[in-house]
Parts: sequence; structure tokens; C-alpha cells
Amino acid sequence: MDPFGYLGLIYNQGTGHKPHSYIGFDARVGTNFSFNNGWAFGIGAIGAWNVYSHNKKFQPIVSIGNVLGSVESNMRPYLSMGDISDAYVKFDTQRLKFAIGRFNTNFVDFDWIQGNIQGGSLFIHRNDWRLWGVFMDSLLYTGYQGNDLQGPRIATGINALASYDPVSKKKYVGGEVVALGGGYANKGFEISPFFLADTKLPSEGVGSLIQTGIKMQYEVGMPKGFKSYTIVHGIYQYGATGGIVKQDQSGLFWIDQTFTYKIFNFGAGFYIVPALGKGFFWSFNDKSKFYGRGINSVGVPAIYFANNTITGYLFGGMGTKKVRVDMMLAYGVYQEYSLMTNYKIWQYRKMILDAGIGYVYSRSSKVANTIGNSSFVLFTKFSY
Repeated sequence: MDPFGYLGLIYNQGTGHKPHSYIGFDARVGTNFSFNNGWAFGIGAIGAWNVYSHNKKFQPIVSIGNVLGSVESNMRPYLSMGDISDAYVKFDTQRLKFAIGRFNTNFVDFDWIQGNIQGGSLFIHRNDWRLWGVFMDSLLYTGYQGNDLQGPRIATGINALASYDPVSKKKYVGGEVVALGGGYANKGFEISPFFLADTKLPSEGVGSLIQTGIKMQYEVGMPKGFKSYTIVHGIYQYGATGGIVKQDQSGLFWIDQTFTYKIFNFGAGFYIVPALGKGFFWSFNDKSKFYGRGINSVGVPAIYFANNTITGYLFGGMGTKKVRVDMMLAYGVYQEYSLMTNYKIWQYRKMILDAGIGYVYSRSSKVANTIGNSSFVLFTKFSY
């Protein structure tokens, strides 16, 4: 038996005209039961509470509907107050992994679908090759964003909650999502193609969604302890995400260059979202180094992937056993200036107490943020 969960508290204070201000409490508890033959099952629940909100007072629980939330809710960033987060059966070995139910699908390692989903996932690994598949009926949106080189975006995992159904299903997913892909890695070079289809776009979208693309990554050691990581994404998208049938073609081209030296990381990147008319490159999640989605504009799609966005950025950071710092400067159609910190106050085995402070300014000339343009953030989180 392996219990897991966390308790998180976050204070987000906006600045400028009609600033937002809220205190959010987020809690999750669950247990994983594993066997020696690779099989496991688990159960878990999650809850969130707007302890204080400058824009709208907390509404008390009076029904299951209030707990799960509704698409029309404006209780941002917590559109739901709770849900069954985990209810799964899993098989996990070195070469074969699969899970069905409500579970964390990160073992597949697909950039555009992360965290907990409702459905099934399969991962096969053989020498330098890997194959995977994901079927997603809905997702549990918590704001979580992973990043392989810097780590998950600080504090984002406790800054939102949208239940599997009705909120995430109707607002973010729409139909049934199928994603298939593979990968080959050898001598620092890795190539990962994928195909994704959503039978029905949610929200203002019309029809279905199809994406096909490739990710290439090259890792190389450099003199004096430096390392270089070059990542390139090229994706074609077909789907009227803006609600206009004839404006249905889009995509993403993205280059990210990261250097690491001991505890430090730094680098630069550039991306473009070519599109016919309105809409977005539709991403249920992403592994960018931005904080604009996780702090200022939670939800799907990402504000920085709006139509015809062209943006370049510089970033830096550091990470030790106790302290982590992320910095970002982005300029273009999407702009971001962010500094986020995390300090590990205490740890005993798997129990960890973190706290941090930060500031995020983000803005797109194409679409407004769902929370606000600028946020001072103070948080603490106990996890186990």
C-alpha cells in the first residue's frame, strides 16, 4: 500500500485596473495498492476551495452538481470543488505498462497530454524503441504542467480544478480523444512522431480535430561540464478551433535550446503558430517553460498558442536539493516576464513541505487572460 496526496494553499494577488485576488486551498488524497507481479490498483479524491475571492464569494456545497461544477461557472480558478481523481487498474513492468480508469498518464511521456485522464494508456519499450497509445474520454484539469529540463511549473498544480465531467469534458475535451505515437533514441538523438484525433471540438470549436507532428531532441555534452539540449517541434493541425469552418488549418513550429551547467540552466527559444483566421493550436497540456497558462490563464487551450502568434524568449534558472528558481522573458505576440521560486522547508522520506513566492506578467494581443495579466503569488504545499 502506497498512500499519496497533498495539501496546498495559494494566494494570488493581481495588480493594475480591477485586479484579481483570491486564496485557494487544494487537497488530494489517495492510495495505490501494488502487487509483486506488476499489477496495481488505486483510488483517490481531490477537492478545492476558494477560501477568499475578491471577484466572487465562495458558494457553499448544496449538491453534487456544485461539487463537480459547471461549464458556466465563473468561480475561477476553481471551476469545480471536487471529484474522484483516481480509480484505476494498472500493469507496470520495464517493457510494458498500461492503465485504465482514472489515472496519471505521465508514464506514456506525451508532451500534449499530461496528468490525470479518464480512459486508457499503453506504453511499450524495447531497446531504443518505444510505442504508446492514449484513449482519453475526459481529463482532470489541475493546472499542472511538466517540463523535462526545469521540472514541473512551480505552484501550477494547485492553482486550478476542473472535474472530469461535466467541466473538463464539455469545456476542454469535447469528444473522444485518441493519440498514437512512438519514438527512437540513440546516442543523444531522439525522434518522436505522433497522431492525435478528437471526435468533437469543445466550446466554440466546430467539427473534429486532427493533429500530426514530430518532436526531435538532441542532447550533447560540452567542455567544462556544460550540456546542450536542442528540441524541435513541427505539428500540423486540422480543425476549426475558432468556430469558423473554412478557418480550419493551423500548426506549430517551435525551437527550444537549453544549456545546463551544474545547478544552472539557461537558453532561448522561438515559436510560431501559423493559422487561417481565428482559433488556437489546441493543446490539452504542454511542456513549455511559460507560466502564463498555469498562473494567469488556466485552462485549455494555452493563451500563448493563439492563432498567428510569433514569440521569442530567453530563460534561466537554478535547482538544488532545497531551492529552485525559474525566470522567463518572452516578447512578441505573446509576452511574459516571470520569476517563480520554490524552497523545500522540510523533508522526511516521501513527506515534503514546500513554500514559494513569485511574480508572473503575461499577455497576448490575440486573446485575454482568464484570471489577469499580472499576479504576485505566494504558496505552500505539503505532499506525501
